Amino acid sequence: MKKIGMFVFIIMMMVVVTAAQAEVRAGGLPALVVDDRISDGNAPATAPVRAGGLPAVVVDDRINDCAGPCPPPPVVEQKVEAPAPVPEPAPVQEKVSIMLNVEFDTAKAVVKDKYHDDIKRVADFMKAYPKTNAAIEGHTDNVGKAEYNLGLSQKRANSVRQYLINKFGIKASRITATGYGLTKPIASNDTEEGRQKNRRVEAVLETVHTIK
Repeated sequence: MKKIGMFVFIIMMMVVVTAAQAEVRAGGLPALVVDDRISDGNAPATAPVRAGGLPAVVVDDRINDCAGPCPPPPVVEQKVEAPAPVPEPAPVQEKVSIMLNVEFDTAKAVVKDKYHDDIKRVADFMKAYPKTNAAIEGHTDNVGKAEYNLGLSQKRANSVRQYLINKFGIKASRITATGYGLTKPIASNDTEEGRQKNRRVEAVLETVHTIK
């Protein structure tokens, strides 16, 4: 029995020695222990202990891998988009017009001086709106033959057309003159007053004006 007990004791001692040797590195230094437990700032990290009672070497893998001081992080420029342009209001167009009415004496085609300003306003309108043209219409009362009155109405229209050309420099190509004789009365030919209104030249000029 003593031999058996001694044999068991020897085996137990060998186990203890083998375990102790497993904790010792080459050269007699204790084994390194890598501890990934980093303090969260609320409590100090507990330092692990190596075999032999010495603190274990803690390897922190949060180590700067830059060769020197790390450069500051790149500045990311934020692109600021310009505000969308405010659309301009659409141009407004309006219709503008001017009327001309020149009366004549019986059997006459001469433009009276008192109508100078009226004709000038038409000329100014045509200068302000160079794309406008004037259609001059000549008329008569019903006194005399229709053929005579047709010729007379043409002469009256021509007189006003020439007035615009000679007095105010309007281009001839922008003015037409047409005689209608006694076919288009605007008043009764039974009275002198009505016949006076019918012995006339008239024109209506219209255009579209854009307001910016």
